[in-house]
Amino acid sequence: MQPMENARLKQAALRPNGNGSLREERSPSSGSETGMILLDLSLKPIAVDKGAAAILNDSTQPRSPETPFAMPKEVLDVIRSRKPSELTTTKTQFAMGKRKYSCRTYLMESQNGSLTLPILALHFERDVSSTDALTEVTAEYHLTAREQEALRGISIGLTSKELAERMNISPNTVKAFLRLIMIKMGVTTRAGIVAKLLEHNGRS
Repeated sequence: MQPMENARLKQAALRPNGNGSLREERSPSSGSETGMILLDLSLKPIAVDKGAAAILNDSTQPRSPETPFAMPKEVLDVIRSRKPSELTTTKTQFAMGKRKYSCRTYLMESQNGSLTLPILALHFERDVSSTDALTEVTAEYHLTAREQEALRGISIGLTSKELAERMNISPNTVKAFLRLIMIKMGVTTRAGIVAKLLEHNGRS
């Protein structure tokens, strides 16, 4: 691929947002959700957006001398084991630190002759579950095991009566657990508890 083509692709990958500024680059610890990287068929990076750069910037992974970030071994192994034409349906799971991601690989071919060879587009997406958020909230607010159980019931939409039956306690005891959770979280309603869960789910 020619240097001019590389520069054009890199410019496109780092295009500013609608307000004229680039999205702030975040480290893996701040929870990048998605990202994309373009590779040539020899698996050398052509362009990377800031989301992918943040996801891949993990010093515990081996790095190639040509790149300032680490490519997941699981992803590279899958790509190397398949023909380029078979990659479009490929989804690979990998971990970076404590976070789990999925990667979909697409074979991109030129429609106007501007690219001399096909390239690979890798799209990374964070795998986030409600269990992650529950674990983080429990640790942050020092919830007991029974309070966590009540919180889990709220997260799946159980009423106080249904939660009481599930926990084998009275509805009044459920309300007592919920009051304790609210006090620890600094909220005053069940909706406030759910909002805290959603907040953690979004930044996990």
